[in-house]
Amino acid sequence: MENYRKSLTDAIEDNKIELIAPSREYTENEIVWMQGYNQALQDMLEDFDNDFENFLNEIIKAQLN
Repeated sequence: MENYRKSLTDAIEDNKIELIAPSREYTENEIVWMQGYNQALQDMLEDFDNDFENFLNEIIKAQLN
């Protein structure tokens, strides 16, 4: 699970850097696509964090019973 989270955070950071200091010239459409892709990755990370926390809470509850 931690590897998945790290992969997401690495991809988000790489994309942010690419938008700030592009390795090549991008068209406006490509920039918009990259911004949307980065937002989707951030949403996935947020969902993962929320779902994983809920998952851990359920395991703890099950073990207490």
